[in-house]
Amino acid sequence: MTEKPSADPVHQGGARVVLAMTAICMMVVGFNTTAVATILPNLKSEFDLTPSGLQWVMASYTVASASLVTIVSRLGDITGKMGVFFFGMIVFAIGSTSVLFAQDGAMLLFGRGAQGAGAAALFGTSLSLLTAATPEEQRASVTGAWGAIVGLAIGVGPILGGAFAHYISWRAVFATDLVLLVIAFAIGLTVSKRGYVPDTRLAGTKFDYPGACAVLFFLGPLSFALSNGESSGWATPLTLVPLAVAGVATIILVVVSRRSEDPLIELRYFKHPRYFMAAAGMFFTGFTLFCFFVYFNTFVQSPDAFGYSPIGAGLAIMPLSLSMFVVSVTAPRFLAPYSFQWPIAIGLGAMACGFLLLMTTTNTTQYAEIWWKLVIVGVGLGICFSLLPRLGLRLLPEEHVGQGSGVINACLYFGATLGAVVGGLAEAITTRRGLSEVIAALPSGSTQREDLAHALTHGTPSQIQQLIAAMDPETSKTLAKALRDVQDNAFDSAMLMAAIAALAGMALALMLLRGPVPPVHSAVDLTRGPQN
Repeated sequence: MTEKPSADPVHQGGARVVLAMTAICMMVVGFNTTAVATILPNLKSEFDLTPSGLQWVMASYTVASASLVTIVSRLGDITGKMGVFFFGMIVFAIGSTSVLFAQDGAMLLFGRGAQGAGAAALFGTSLSLLTAATPEEQRASVTGAWGAIVGLAIGVGPILGGAFAHYISWRAVFATDLVLLVIAFAIGLTVSKRGYVPDTRLAGTKFDYPGACAVLFFLGPLSFALSNGESSGWATPLTLVPLAVAGVATIILVVVSRRSEDPLIELRYFKHPRYFMAAAGMFFTGFTLFCFFVYFNTFVQSPDAFGYSPIGAGLAIMPLSLSMFVVSVTAPRFLAPYSFQWPIAIGLGAMACGFLLLMTTTNTTQYAEIWWKLVIVGVGLGICFSLLPRLGLRLLPEEHVGQGSGVINACLYFGATLGAVVGGLAEAITTRRGLSEVIAALPSGSTQREDLAHALTHGTPSQIQQLIAAMDPETSKTLAKALRDVQDNAFDSAMLMAAIAALAGMALALMLLRGPVPPVHSAVDLTRGPQN
């Protein structure tokens, strides 16, 4: 049974206040997802981090978020969304404080993990809070605004992170978190006091502890294995054991969810093609976004390509961020009354088109030749971020919106993790193949060949440049061009992986979103009767 929402009508301005509160928190979450990438050199220098430790500065955040987002979203359904949201703000603030005053690597990694746990609570409940606080006819607009804010925060993160690190201190990134969270917490007290969010808690429902454990042992080890497979080796116990644990946990999760009266993840909702598409579409969106984002930043900052600073690299992505923001805000107003099939298919198709066009980028390309391609990608991302959550959540009963939001956001996080991994694998394989060809072209048995082979495998960019400069001018020029071509091909490989993922999502949308738009809350019929 469920408790009915409060009979008091929602204030016209109440939804705006809730949007302001969630928007600030989503800015913090999105900002920390990408800003930290630009200050990694500062962290490596100050804490003397190993490559593995440096990787975990990013991975601890994403692994914690991916593992917990479904669990905390369900807790919001049962115990109250606002309580979980406040908890998320507090935990994120603790994490930011730990990083702000970190004196060693252990304190830094603890803070990043706490930030990830807080981000899971904020990300997992923010959209369901907005949905509960907003009248049905206005939900398309606020969902679009939510997606726009997340996308914009991810886009401006590198700019602000680079600016703080260059002009103030890298610690200013985390001081900014605290300032924004204090503001959001104050707004949250007003939201709670005035009852802007109706009470849709499930009365008498027990939390699915076996399902929660299964989810933790599925997403946690899987995210760990994917994040560390390339550095640790895909055939090593450090990768294979977590993958095996995740495989067993998957079986347990399915069995537990099918037998539970109130499962953590209601698997029967996935029988609805539109809910399945919402989850799969967010997976593909996260995959393409991070497959593009990580390797575009690396490419444009390379001295052999655009040679941008971290701030310049962030500014280079602004056409994508701005177009995504504008489309996310405006698209739901025009597209909400119609079938989602063609808008979502066009959005995923636009992303695929943009990534394929970016494959023509080389080390001699001018920025004027690529900014409009970034706009195309941004339009696609804007459509998907604004419509996909709405596509899935409108089908669920009010008391399960939090659960649905958690599942959809978990798919986004998992897609982002896998996108970064697959993009890195494609880039690494292409680079290794290209470097092998470059080394093979050098005279066999020469000292230069041995030194260069060692530097290409283990050396720094400056060491490689010194070796090339010491060669005769003709050889040096030819070799430098060959290495630039390898870099171009590696970037193309990452963009190709992003394009393939977007095309797969487009094909799925065309198959699953056929027919008339189903009525609101229609997925509830799938939960009646025993599970098959």
